[in-house]
Amino acid sequence: MLQKDRKETAKARITAARGAMARQGFDALLLINSTNMMFLSGYPSNEITLARPFYLLVPLKGEPVLLVHEGRRAEAMLYSWISDVRTYKPLSVAPLPQLNQAVHDLGLSGKRIGCELGYEQRLGLPFREFERVRQEVLPCILDDAADLLWELRQVKSEGDIVALRKACAITSKAYSNTFQSLRAGMRDSDVAVQMQMQHLQLGGGSPWVVLTSGRGNYDLATGAGSGRELLSGDMVWMDGGCAISGFWSDFSRAAVIGHPSTEQLHAQRLIHEITQEGVEMARPGVRVCDIALHCNARLARLELTTTSSISGLAGRIGHGIGLDLTEPPHVAEYDSTVLRPGMVISIEPGIATEYGIFHAEEDVLVTPSGPEVLSVAPWELHEVPA
Repeated sequence: MLQKDRKETAKARITAARGAMARQGFDALLLINSTNMMFLSGYPSNEITLARPFYLLVPLKGEPVLLVHEGRRAEAMLYSWISDVRTYKPLSVAPLPQLNQAVHDLGLSGKRIGCELGYEQRLGLPFREFERVRQEVLPCILDDAADLLWELRQVKSEGDIVALRKACAITSKAYSNTFQSLRAGMRDSDVAVQMQMQHLQLGGGSPWVVLTSGRGNYDLATGAGSGRELLSGDMVWMDGGCAISGFWSDFSRAAVIGHPSTEQLHAQRLIHEITQEGVEMARPGVRVCDIALHCNARLARLELTTTSSISGLAGRIGHGIGLDLTEPPHVAEYDSTVLRPGMVISIEPGIATEYGIFHAEEDVLVTPSGPEVLSVAPWELHEVPA
């Protein structure tokens, strides 16, 4: 993203955050080493250790403050759109003096500050250190800001959508290239590595993949292969993705060693039909629970002998996608979130049988005129020469 575009995005995000803060009665937000911190600061990543977290204070009025370890100052000045970047030195302990100074400078003593305390939020530092911050620096009203933060993040900007489209395009190409390289006798764990390498070669950051293959394994949808050799008739199913500018792709595709059986082709077609019905429902004004109810009802009527419900085990038939690989809303019967233009969700009903795992996940952008499928890889089973 160009620097000018980044600044415009920053201005829009901070303005939206302040509007939500005013509506919900917050005087500031304190975001600690999280995707929320990335979202509102422009910093492209989190500190991967707990030794030197990032701290972002966003006041209702005045300039935000980004507090980073001194070793990250140059990067923060270059990548972030926050002009007031401050530093601390000691590792592994909360920088209480510097936080206290920032709170004082922003006039936040005794004010109501929103933190990442609730629904699908995490604190980016040890709990004991957060308690020290709460007790020694912020003797004010700390309250949960989860609803506010998800309100800001669920609807994506044009720049966010560009990144999501690119991530999905890379994953689609990675599937194509990986499937073309498959051969009987390969180890399934090597296929997972190949899929990750394809993402990297195509420019996708932080690639990930889960894979399962072979009879007796199709209920195991969360590993990266067992190291077994691929045999004729085996389905090789993968779910994977990558990140572009922090935004993720996440969808599954499958191949068969040799000619797919009639049973495999039939089950794949049925799951694709149910998935597409869910995709077609992804329109403004539709509740995600209604998509889940429809897809679950269709799954229940399948005349197939299943060994497990893949989406049932997951507890949902889809989820939001953004700076977190999975984020609200849950496309589930218990989530009444109403879809709006700019939201991106996955649709992924799935089942396992003795002869394969059938789960052809799609990433979908909700537009004013209807759904746009971002996961453009073919859904059909790829046939691998035996």
